[in-house]
Amino acid sequence: MQHNTTLLKMPQTNGIMASMYDKWLMVISLAIVSGLFFLSDDHRFGLAFLREAIIGLSLLAVAYVLMLKKDQLDSADWYFLVMVGLLFMLPPIFAYLNFHQPLQYGFLEERRTLLYLLYFLIMATIGGRKGYGDGDLEAILKYLFYIALIWSVANAFALIPRNSGFSFSVHAEQFTEGFIATDDRFETRFMEGGFLITLYPYYLIARGYFLKAVVPILLLATYMLYINQTRGFGLLIAIVFIWITILRHRVNNFNISVLLLIPVVFVLGYFAYFLYAHAFGDSVIFYDYHRNRELHVLLGEALRDFFMPHGALSLQFNEGFRSVYGINIYVSDIGLTGLIFKYGILFIPLAFLMIMTVYLLFSKYKNDFSIILMALLLANFMVAPLGDFLGRGTEGFALLMVLVRLQGVNHEHKYIACVRRGRAS
Repeated sequence: MQHNTTLLKMPQTNGIMASMYDKWLMVISLAIVSGLFFLSDDHRFGLAFLREAIIGLSLLAVAYVLMLKKDQLDSADWYFLVMVGLLFMLPPIFAYLNFHQPLQYGFLEERRTLLYLLYFLIMATIGGRKGYGDGDLEAILKYLFYIALIWSVANAFALIPRNSGFSFSVHAEQFTEGFIATDDRFETRFMEGGFLITLYPYYLIARGYFLKAVVPILLLATYMLYINQTRGFGLLIAIVFIWITILRHRVNNFNISVLLLIPVVFVLGYFAYFLYAHAFGDSVIFYDYHRNRELHVLLGEALRDFFMPHGALSLQFNEGFRSVYGINIYVSDIGLTGLIFKYGILFIPLAFLMIMTVYLLFSKYKNDFSIILMALLLANFMVAPLGDFLGRGTEGFALLMVLVRLQGVNHEHKYIACVRRGRAS
């Protein structure tokens, strides 16, 4: 299938060097869309409406591509578009059918899903300006690493003023009435864009630059220990490192059955464990009291309705799930059970679409960022109970797709021309 030589431009040789202007243009663009400066979940950090502005521009970019460049999209792009469309459309519809929540509240709740589409925004605007060589991409990620690290530290120590007038405590309201939160972790764990700090260490390991990766990994570990302090995210990072180390040696003979086996085994394994805990009224060992309450409510509802999709309720509509089940429930925070409740049996085709998108990119490009993207996908399934890997982390997934395209096709560590006259290989 034909590839767009401007929308999806890829370097033709490993000798390409972008100008400093082009590198900084890419750094600034990726930093803005990455979520680093988005309004945080507790509204204490970030710029109000920046996320919504990026979503609006991304939708315009998709409209432009579909109207003028549709014939230049390949199979991975179509799988990706269908997945994003379903992730955005299905929950509001089923929340309306099950809970009579007006559609506008549902679409507002699911707007973050549309951040997947920033892939088209970047590629349709500056992604095709220049070819970016390996040195350029490493420099871009290095700049982004230190920008994100400095920004996060400055926020953690209140060197950047907090937003005032519209902040609230995300942590306290997750618990029952009268609960006094004793969690003294930095509030910055609610900041968006934490994944941006991981990209540079991921890339160095994928390239085999282990000595060069020592200092960035130590800084990343320090960031996770003292700034982010999110245990699930820390576990995900560790597993991604392991998979990158494995995949970089098997990029040319990776068995597709592994890509299917890992998700199936872990999803079925976790689901069997949850069924056991629900049937006998036990607690899941890696959930706290409130998460266990959420699990039993959501899994019970999913079983009672034979895995029909339920969608998700917005806090803006009648206090969300509190008005239905008597407790606050954050479907995204409960991971796999939340996905099963939200999408029901449709979770299977949605997960398949994500797997196919990653597989097609990995099998075609076989480059460092496709390795990272594959490692992230496998790690997400392995920690599926700890977060919504379909509806969260959208910016990271989209930016990795951009970087896969920018780096181009890798055959035995030598980049070759990907665009022939009129058609692409």
